[in-house]
Amino acid sequence: MSGQKIWNNILSNFKTQVSTSTFKTWFSGTFVLDLKSEEGRDLLVVGVRNSFVREQIENRYREVILKSAKTLNYKKLSVIFVVSQKEKTPPTKNGPLFSGRPLDFITKSKSPDTLSISHTFENFVVGGSNNLAYLAATQATTSLGSLYNPLLIHGPTGVGKTHLLQAIGNEVLVKTVNAKILYVSAERFTNDYIESLNNKTQQAFRSKYRSADVLLVDDIQFFAGKESTQDEFFYTFDELHLSGKQIVLASDRHPKEIARLKDRLVSRFLGGMACGITFPDLEMKTAILTSKSKEKGISLDSSIIHYLAERCRGGARELEGSLVSVLALSKLSGGRVDLEEVRAAIGRDTNLNSPIVTPGKIMDIVSRHFKVSSDDLCGPSRKSRLVEARQTLMYLLRKQLGLPLSTIGDILGGRDHSTIIHGIERVENLCLNQIKNDEILRLTTAISSN
Repeated sequence: MSGQKIWNNILSNFKTQVSTSTFKTWFSGTFVLDLKSEEGRDLLVVGVRNSFVREQIENRYREVILKSAKTLNYKKLSVIFVVSQKEKTPPTKNGPLFSGRPLDFITKSKSPDTLSISHTFENFVVGGSNNLAYLAATQATTSLGSLYNPLLIHGPTGVGKTHLLQAIGNEVLVKTVNAKILYVSAERFTNDYIESLNNKTQQAFRSKYRSADVLLVDDIQFFAGKESTQDEFFYTFDELHLSGKQIVLASDRHPKEIARLKDRLVSRFLGGMACGITFPDLEMKTAILTSKSKEKGISLDSSIIHYLAERCRGGARELEGSLVSVLALSKLSGGRVDLEEVRAAIGRDTNLNSPIVTPGKIMDIVSRHFKVSSDDLCGPSRKSRLVEARQTLMYLLRKQLGLPLSTIGDILGGRDHSTIIHGIERVENLCLNQIKNDEILRLTTAISSN
């Protein structure tokens, strides 16, 4: 039987075990390069479009493919995937024909500031809190450099910004052969720039960043206050943008809310599409937990899923952390875990069991600390003590709950956007100068412990 026939049989069996979109994305373009025997086993060599597709198949679908092969009685068959644009690769005389490793010996690897193969659009849970950002991200990959450029995604920690950034990079790698994708944090960009100055390698630094087809930069709030780095990034941004290259950015807040970020950078960042992501609601948390459970290969009762969704107040990252705790408990319990065991375990977890923080609770604590009433905090008075208390409340509502500026303004009697920004920046500056740190620490401790 020919190698292509064997592979077609495996694919036919495999196709029944995954979704149509999964099969089409990762396997529709595969083809057999060779079938040969080595050490009493048959080795099937399959070609794929690029290294990212190969990594996805090897790391995510290895077990299912091997299971399909065994089901079809190909028990002595090993499968190896190699990157190839040709239907046939000529053999070599002095070495092995292929540099890959058999599928049953593949191991995972990961390095800093690289794309994670687990961050794809396929496993990103979409809901009301992130729908716009998800749609913009997926559409950006269909028209690189022209539809949404730059694309800016902002929101509090743990809501999926990094996942979307990396999903864009991974999707482009699937669709475009030999695309140069560069994913870095703003801190990494800064460190690379400083190193280039110290080593007099600015040309190499600029070549690295300005030759990218898609530049993905995470945590751009890190640029705040770093003037020379901002200048360098400004010129990098402009060169890529003028060349029609795609730029995607992520931040923990809207650029206008980032203190000490130059106006010309803010203008560039907002020149395309800006999308906010907020914390998920209960229904979306339940969906995230269900999806993550499936990824980790564990089956949890719906009552446990619902309990975890209610207890976790953060985003997907915190939800995944709660699942890790439950998974550990499941292993200790021999693979079975009930709601009471989870309740007991979560009860010992201070992060998940801490009191729920609400705007009203923060306002009460600030009122008691400054010895002012909540009515005065929301009122028109401009007395210095009230202004200080009011600005502290603005800062805490933003940092503790990640509330939008408009919501904070509504809570404080309908104050406008610029007033809230000014108040938050003033408290941030006082903290940077070590003037208000102790007071903020006392207040945040009171918020988390009451």
